[in-house]
Amino acid sequence: MFEHLIFDCDGVLVDTEIVAAEVVCKVMNKYGDDISLDDYLTNCTGKQISVILNSLPEQYTKDVDLHQLMINCEEEIYEQLRPVVGMPDMVHELPLPKSVVSNSALWQVKKAIAHVQLEDVFEGRYFSAQMVKHPKPAPDVYLHASKTLDLSPEKCLVVEDSKAGVTAAVAAGMHVIGFVGASHILPGHAEALLEIGAKSIASNYKELQQIITDLVK
Repeated sequence: MFEHLIFDCDGVLVDTEIVAAEVVCKVMNKYGDDISLDDYLTNCTGKQISVILNSLPEQYTKDVDLHQLMINCEEEIYEQLRPVVGMPDMVHELPLPKSVVSNSALWQVKKAIAHVQLEDVFEGRYFSAQMVKHPKPAPDVYLHASKTLDLSPEKCLVVEDSKAGVTAAVAAGMHVIGFVGASHILPGHAEALLEIGAKSIASNYKELQQIITDLVK
C-alpha cells in the first residue's frame, strides 16, 4: 500500500521544538506579546518563526528588523540541536525510501539531518516550505513532495508531531501517524492530533517502529 516514508524534521527527528519555544517565547515577551511556554507549545508549535514574529504588536516592533530577529532566533535554536531519543537508529532500520518535509528553511533541514547522521538515509530528498507558496498547515509542501517523487499522496506514509503538520498532510491525502515522543509535547496533544486526522499515535520511537512495520508489511 505504501511506497514512501515522509518525516517531519523538528519534533520528530530533531528535538528542536522545546528549544524553539524557549527562544521565541523570550523574544515575544520582550516585544509586547505576553505568552507562556505552555501557550506557545499549544498554539505555535509547527508554525514558521517568521509568521509568529510578524504577528507581534506593531507598536513594539516598528523600529525592529523582524527578518534579522528571525535569523537570530533560528541561529540560537540550531546551536542547541539534539536528536529525538531513539529516532536516528530506528529510521535507519525502516524499509522503504524516505524523505523529509518541513516548515523550516532548507539550510535548517540539512543542518539537522547532518547533525543526527541521517544524510545517507534521505539522500537529499528534503522538501522545505520555502519551496512553495504556503507553509503548513496548507498542504502545498506535501503535494510538492509527492509530485517531485512521482508518487500519489495515498502511497505516502507521514510522521508528524504538530497540529499544523498533521493538518497539512491530511489535506494532501496522506496517511499520517501522530508522533508525541519529543520533549515539547503537552497532555492532550495526542488526542488533538487524532481529531485533526492522524490515523494512529506513537508515544516513542519503539511504538512508531512497530506501527510503521505493521503498515508496510
